[in-house]
Amino acid sequence: MPSDTAAAVTITYLGHSSLLVEVADPGGTATRILLDPGDLTPALDALGPVDAVLVTHGHPDHLDPAQIRRLQSDGAVPVFGPADLKEQLQDVDIVTTAVEPGAFDLGGTRIVVTRTTHETLYPDIPLPENFAYEIGGRVFATGDSLTLPTSPVDVLLAPLAGPWMKLSEGIDFVRAVSPKTVIPVHDAGLAPAHRNLHRALFTSFAPTGTVIEPLDSGESVTL
Repeated sequence: MPSDTAAAVTITYLGHSSLLVEVADPGGTATRILLDPGDLTPALDALGPVDAVLVTHGHPDHLDPAQIRRLQSDGAVPVFGPADLKEQLQDVDIVTTAVEPGAFDLGGTRIVVTRTTHETLYPDIPLPENFAYEIGGRVFATGDSLTLPTSPVDVLLAPLAGPWMKLSEGIDFVRAVSPKTVIPVHDAGLAPAHRNLHRALFTSFAPTGTVIEPLDSGESVTL
């Protein structure tokens, strides 16, 4: 597992697949990284400045141009993700960077990028390019994929539901990664009763040593 001396990370759940990840540095500041600001996330009107946006893929529940425009009210923000970001955001005055497998730095935070396969919706439905991100060696965001990280991680942002995933597959994914903490995401399509059921089953079948940390929109946890 990653070292216990790794930088503290504060994660704020913003709804569905969007989260704010703040990675502390020794100087007392933090790199603020926004993940997947889509159209199933409440309007991001009061988020404050962010250092970068990471987009796993271009489906509208993970990337909404209106959300990017809202971020601009706090200053310019670079957006990183698949190459088709540029076309999707062509009407937004924003700098986009196409990511490739490998690693790059945002401030003092290392980002490891893996090209993955978006899980199948139905054989005849075309799928977008999907990327997974390991953030600061601690947090793993997979988008609409159940791919494994390149190395052990502390925190898994695990899809709770989706039209491309069975609940049992989500549980198996958590067990395969076996992180210290799981934050369930990708749940806007669930009724409250089903969301609670999925969270309870994630908890019941989590591997020994893994804590399921469900967050409601706007809630944060520091790890």
